[in-house]
Amino acid sequence: MNEVVEPRETEPTGARERASRRRLRPPVQRAHLAERALVLRSLDVARAGKLTIVVGPRGYGKSTALGQWWHRLSAQGIAAAWYTASDLDREPDVFLEMIARALSAAGIEMGDAMRPKTGDSPLAIMLDAILLQLDRDPRPIVLIIDDFDRVDHPGVARLVEEMADALPDRVHLVLATRRKPSLAVSVLRTQGIVRIIDPAELRLSDAELAAALGLPADAPELAAIAEQTEGWPVAVQLYRLWRGRMGDSVRMPRFSGQVDEVADYLAEQVFGMLPEHFQTLLTDLAPFDYVEASLADHVRDRRDSAALLEEVEAELPTLVQRTEYEGEPAWRLHPLLSDYAQARLSRSPDHAARLHRRAADWLWRQQRYAASVRHYDLAGDRATMVETLGGIPFISIFLAYGAGELRAILRETPPEVLEALPRLQLMAALAHFKAGHFGEASNWLHRIGQSTGGFLDDPSGCGKQLELEGRALDLLFECYINGTKPTREAEVEAVRALAPDAPLFWAWCENTMIVMYQMRGDLHAARQSVIRTRDTYQALGILPFAEQHLMTHDVLVAFAHGSLRAASEFAAATLRRRGTGGIEPTVTATARMAIAAIDYLRHYRESAADLVRVAFDQFGAGEAWYDQYAISWPVIADVAWRRSGLPAALRLIAELRTRLDNQGLLCVGDLLKALEAIYRLRGGGIDGAEAIARTLPVDADHVPWRTRDLVLQARVLVDLARGRVAAAGDGARTMIEEGRTGERLVTMVKGYVLLALVRDRLGDEAGADEAMAAAVHHAFAEEILSPFVEEGSPVRVVVERILGAAPPLEQQHAETILRALKAKPQYLSPDALNERESEIVAHLADGASNKLIARRLGLTENTIKFHLKKVYAKLGVSSRKGAVARAQEK
Repeated sequence: MNEVVEPRETEPTGARERASRRRLRPPVQRAHLAERALVLRSLDVARAGKLTIVVGPRGYGKSTALGQWWHRLSAQGIAAAWYTASDLDREPDVFLEMIARALSAAGIEMGDAMRPKTGDSPLAIMLDAILLQLDRDPRPIVLIIDDFDRVDHPGVARLVEEMADALPDRVHLVLATRRKPSLAVSVLRTQGIVRIIDPAELRLSDAELAAALGLPADAPELAAIAEQTEGWPVAVQLYRLWRGRMGDSVRMPRFSGQVDEVADYLAEQVFGMLPEHFQTLLTDLAPFDYVEASLADHVRDRRDSAALLEEVEAELPTLVQRTEYEGEPAWRLHPLLSDYAQARLSRSPDHAARLHRRAADWLWRQQRYAASVRHYDLAGDRATMVETLGGIPFISIFLAYGAGELRAILRETPPEVLEALPRLQLMAALAHFKAGHFGEASNWLHRIGQSTGGFLDDPSGCGKQLELEGRALDLLFECYINGTKPTREAEVEAVRALAPDAPLFWAWCENTMIVMYQMRGDLHAARQSVIRTRDTYQALGILPFAEQHLMTHDVLVAFAHGSLRAASEFAAATLRRRGTGGIEPTVTATARMAIAAIDYLRHYRESAADLVRVAFDQFGAGEAWYDQYAISWPVIADVAWRRSGLPAALRLIAELRTRLDNQGLLCVGDLLKALEAIYRLRGGGIDGAEAIARTLPVDADHVPWRTRDLVLQARVLVDLARGRVAAAGDGARTMIEEGRTGERLVTMVKGYVLLALVRDRLGDEAGADEAMAAAVHHAFAEEILSPFVEEGSPVRVVVERILGAAPPLEQQHAETILRALKAKPQYLSPDALNERESEIVAHLADGASNKLIARRLGLTENTIKFHLKKVYAKLGVSSRKGAVARAQEK
């Protein structure tokens, strides 16, 4: 139980994949079924709207009719996607992943929506990615979700409502459900976007009844059959099977008038006519949704299940249905037959418990963890469940399948089992952390540590594993929440010492140190740590999982160096990988953020800052760490200041501070204070700026370098404003030296710019010109611009003086700086795009439709159209592409 399980691509993962994939096509019908012409016509008509809900109890032919429609749509060249929901898909992220898989199986390019199973992705971003890809596909598309009632929980229902509202007009969604869904159907109906096909419409017409029974349309017994079955499709099919065995001369008994009674009688009769070994087979397999031959063999302890299932499928072609994926068949019992067989099984509780227990063992080995836990619970085998969950390799499961899988397992776990198992509580804390509840998760972890004597006391006998995982999570949580500290190396070594034979945790420690080195600005150490982590993951056989995250660090380290060309190339390579199997949205968001931030550094364009904001918004509550905040928000705040002045910048900073306080993310707090000090100073509030700046730490041992840069910048500017020129000079020289020794080019350039302003204030023109020339010299190769332009007209004076003496290439860069300084507005022009308009144009650049932009920004589509008219007028263009192109010039 103490062995660490490493995630590898094995046969169980393949079996797990097949179990999901086979639900992406309707079941195969062996028997010829009469076409449901009236229902198909209704479905065709309903396609004019957004949403169709097919409602009917079990056996009303919902799946049959929709399967016929799916085949017909596919034959017509319409992209038709099918997804049979399972009650194990109730986690919203799992539900969205299955939708993306269904659409991809229908030939619709899903791009970022088809994320690999490596970590977690925020719901809004997953839904956004799906909607964006649907927007880009010009074809008519139909998405059918069968058995929706099995996932109809609040989180999923909200997603479906959002999806129905935001779907492109050519995309139609169909939900098949046994009961009225918990959607706001009345609201949808008033909007005219929903059509409901109810049980009355699903009943077989007289002509369909005759065709289903193979009788002439004027057969005398049709009236009696129609009265007894009320056109209920499954009752008619059962009657056909019953009559086929009993003979045409036998009459069906009279019933009380309840159609359920007819179906129950016929199910009993049809079941009773089967050979005993078929009855036993169906009874044993009734508890399972999809029955694979290997599962059936295992639970029955036999080797003949495949042959028997094929035979019983031939006997009951409409009641035992087959589906396949990659040549591996699975069978599914019709719900009415399954319910009847399960009622028989319930009369033998010991035998039922044995079947559930054996199924749970098989499912666990196939890495279908949530289903396994469910069957352990149904078996009533609490001891085996506790033993199994006590040894769960939850970190490996998280890395392989994401936090959604952890939540699915926890949903199936009885509360008393969770309470009894500290390692399961660690798993719950990790899932809570990945949902963005950092402070709460950290407090929970602390309580687990206290209750187990420092992660040492595990009742399931996994004390060594409990200590290792507890310390590893504590390290992760601490680094994420509090950032860098001088003790981090010792904490990492403590975790590493607990895992001498667990390479996965070596990589965990190295990955943690990559982040720490980046935050400290020790970029050489960060690069070496990336190399070691890559080597470890390569040895583990899971480099494909790790590589996309390591590419993120490649981008961030190069960007921190100021190697802007290299960072751009790394980011572009990351984005190109989307077409070769998919990549997580948060990874592509980092790449897009870096490209836009580099554009801002080089060109000081407001439109680049808008793209930074769009990219940052692609991170979920639990996905962005310090670097993403530290790169994005100074740019976002700067453009808010440029467009709307101090109140806008302070409002943005306050909003982010509130968000981070609610999440319990502490390491960004001082960076926000430094930003606030800088903008208060620019707005003329010297006292307020100084009060903030003097409270901020500058200890290089534990203050992240990006925060330290902003703190030093704020102090230099405050000292300069107060006339403390010597102190300002010391601060500027500190930035230059730290930039040089830390190989951080932008820090060094900013230090030289500030030093030039200090010397100019002293009247030392020669010294000022020397410092500014050094700034230009170091900046020109990477075309760095924003550190100059941010400081406004005082920089312009010095750059104009050095222009003639600069070497040719540096002179060109100095001229670029002057052009940008001259173009920098001192106040917002009436013809400039306001914040909302710029935000909309940034989403246009991302390829989003008006409808998708409205969803992202919480506005109506008409509001987006209104803003776009103003955008077109201000920019002098007449199209979306023109607006994007013109805005990117600014």
